[in-house]
Amino acid sequence: MTKSFAAVALLLALSVGGCGSSWNNPYPGSQHGSNILYTSFNERPKHLDPVQSYSENEFVFIANIYMPPLQYHYLKRPYELIPFAAAESPRASYFDKDDRPLPETADAARIAYTIYEIKIKPGWRYQPHPAFAVDADGKPLYLDLKPSDLRGIYALSDFKETGTREVTADDYVYQIKRLAHPRLHSPIFGLMSEHIVGLKEFAEDCKQMAKGVPEDEWLDMTRFPLNGVSVVDRYTYQIKIKGKYPQFLYWLAMPFFSPIPVEADRFYSQPGMAQRNLSFDWYPVGSGPYMLSVNNPNRQMVLARNPNFPGEPYPSEGEPDDRAEGLLADAGKTMPFIDEAVFSLEKESIPYWNKFCRATTTPRESARITSIRSFSSVEPVTSCSHLQC
Repeated sequence: MTKSFAAVALLLALSVGGCGSSWNNPYPGSQHGSNILYTSFNERPKHLDPVQSYSENEFVFIANIYMPPLQYHYLKRPYELIPFAAAESPRASYFDKDDRPLPETADAARIAYTIYEIKIKPGWRYQPHPAFAVDADGKPLYLDLKPSDLRGIYALSDFKETGTREVTADDYVYQIKRLAHPRLHSPIFGLMSEHIVGLKEFAEDCKQMAKGVPEDEWLDMTRFPLNGVSVVDRYTYQIKIKGKYPQFLYWLAMPFFSPIPVEADRFYSQPGMAQRNLSFDWYPVGSGPYMLSVNNPNRQMVLARNPNFPGEPYPSEGEPDDRAEGLLADAGKTMPFIDEAVFSLEKESIPYWNKFCRATTTPRESARITSIRSFSSVEPVTSCSHLQC
């Protein structure tokens, strides 16, 4: 055996035996022992704006950033809807063509429309963001910028000031209006316009308004009412559905129906922002447990704790075997448990496996890691089935 061949053989032996050792750790030693989850993604997300996003590789990020009214219970099977931002699961109220209320047992043919009233919990706050920054007099700092004001601005972190505010019912209504935005092309607009009263007509109003607004200016959709969606009070809004459509509740667990603050939409719509990738697609603005702190989709994306998220309890009930498997050991503890999640782009399986081999995990840790999944028609997404657990 030649010396060179012996050296290669030695390297191969070391690489095979390296699983579980620290010599090939792909992450900085300074992060050792930190509360960080290392995972991966294999395809660059196209949209992180909840009005346009509709793919699995995008939902793994935005499902941890945005807060729709409902979510799925992490452990129960069959899947069960539970409140997320909502204070309680909304109930359907049925009415006939003369606006008279009908009982829950009414025949579907008699139901002219359904009203869902959604109450959100007070106290949810958005992540820190320059769109909310104000001066000493309460005047917004960055909502009336000229292109010249953006000199030296290349990332969201280049804005010196940030702010926040409470999430309100208006924000949920505003996002529903964005489904009809003539420049965003939401993938569910066609379906929702067949169910949400007035959405199709609202889209026509916005389309006419857009003709007089330059492409790089904000389209103020607050100017027009959406007849089928209305604000009742600061924390309550109603959605009016044509006929009977009980499946609508499941849509309320998807990011399409998360809150969007009008300030952020106005912020990103200013001239010069799009050219700098300053948009919802690049920098989401949510009230969920995490926020996107690094967006380098050709290499790495990082979710960090939203410091304004108050937390929510880990579930205390589940399937019969969950307690024995350790999945209820954290019952009642406040989530999220993870401080940061680092997603590295891995297009090939061999580098992915090599990084996986850097350490071993206990069965409980393995269960947590495999629970970080994105939405699909088979496996619904929940905040808990993601990073919070």
